[in-house]
Amino acid sequence: MTRALLSAGLVVGLFGGALVAVRDSAAPADLQTVASSSPRYRMVQANLRASMGTARFKRDVREVMRTAPDFVTYNEVNGRRAADLEPGRYRVWRKGGDPYTSATAVAWDNDRWAATSKGIHRISNKRGKPAGQRLHWGIRYASWVTLENRATGRNVSVVAVHFAPKSRYYGDLVRPSARALNVLVKALAGRGPVMVGGDLNVQYDGSRFPRDIFAAKHLVPVYDVTQQAPVTHGRASTIDYVLARGIARFATGNQQAFDLESDHHAVRVDFSPLPVTSTGSSTRVRFGPGVVVTDPGLSAAEEQSVLRTVLKSVNSTRRGQVVHLATRTLTNDRVVRALKRAKSRGASVQVVTAERSATAEMRSLQRILGKDVHQSSWAVARPRGYDRADLRATVLLISRTGATPAFAFSSSTQMSAAAGTGKRSGYVSVSKASYDKLFKPFFSAVGRRV
Repeated sequence: MTRALLSAGLVVGLFGGALVAVRDSAAPADLQTVASSSPRYRMVQANLRASMGTARFKRDVREVMRTAPDFVTYNEVNGRRAADLEPGRYRVWRKGGDPYTSATAVAWDNDRWAATSKGIHRISNKRGKPAGQRLHWGIRYASWVTLENRATGRNVSVVAVHFAPKSRYYGDLVRPSARALNVLVKALAGRGPVMVGGDLNVQYDGSRFPRDIFAAKHLVPVYDVTQQAPVTHGRASTIDYVLARGIARFATGNQQAFDLESDHHAVRVDFSPLPVTSTGSSTRVRFGPGVVVTDPGLSAAEEQSVLRTVLKSVNSTRRGQVVHLATRTLTNDRVVRALKRAKSRGASVQVVTAERSATAEMRSLQRILGKDVHQSSWAVARPRGYDRADLRATVLLISRTGATPAFAFSSSTQMSAAAGTGKRSGYVSVSKASYDKLFKPFFSAVGRRV
């Protein structure tokens, strides 16, 4: 069977560095198929239509397992043999003996992961069905497993869930189901990141999607990260999801939706664990292109994704390298100190802001860098030139940082005192083409041609 590639996300590998959040829809073409970094955790969400025959069902399981997932979340598998859901090295958890509790299941690669605890959690409990329908569709349970990585000891909890579709027999259960899911996610979050896969029976970009409820417990759809929402059902519906709490701890991407015999497409996504380390200098730090998102509500370090990326990249420059920073406002003391240290190490530092009056931070920087834009280092304010060059709130270009040449970072976040708080976003590239694309408008902002 030919697999249809319906959507491609992005992934970033950032080793020994900070995290970065990316929401730039105009990603260069060379980043569209970036592979995830090792180690990676691959997750697949698959709704395997209950009315399919056994042969078609088994073909779908094989198609899912062909992607070599670490975790699989299944929907509509009541009535299926557990042995058919766990071929080879895989194991599966669902509570059998009841068509309601056994409808969702979690499978995992038992060679890589050991189950430490598992259970079910009721999502909704509304009775009501038309004559001739066997089950009350308003009664739903989530299946969950907490897994320990056999190599690293890291814990991840995986939840399979299937919300009830809206019906005149029991109403709209999306919001109460989301709240019930939040209760489970909160309980599991103390053990580590929580990955949720499921058919939520609600359109991703629709008004009924319970974004506010999920946000209350920092449960993030991966589509928010990849900026790609694939069709997963019918001609135009996106109702199957992978969501994560703790997504700031991972590079997230390599997203694909692919065909099944089922009436749903499966969704595959990779998570690559990222260390949260100091923002100090490192000659070994290596940045990769792609996508990660900040997650307020985790540790302070993980909330400061954009700021930490700026600090780590500037701090990892060495003598002879060049740092170009454009930011609408530069009032963040940590960034100013990092720029001064880069200059003292022998790097050239060039800064342009859109400030209309010189701040104390800019004046202190100018005393060290000077104001002549034809010299190797300088710091100037050019509000008209900044706007004319159409630069984002922050653009950072470094000829080489650590082990990464042609580092380019753009963000909707300016380097103000508030840069390390809240949900922030940015975009990392390490290609020369992307670097050069930002290089010209940077110098245009200060009236120089390159």
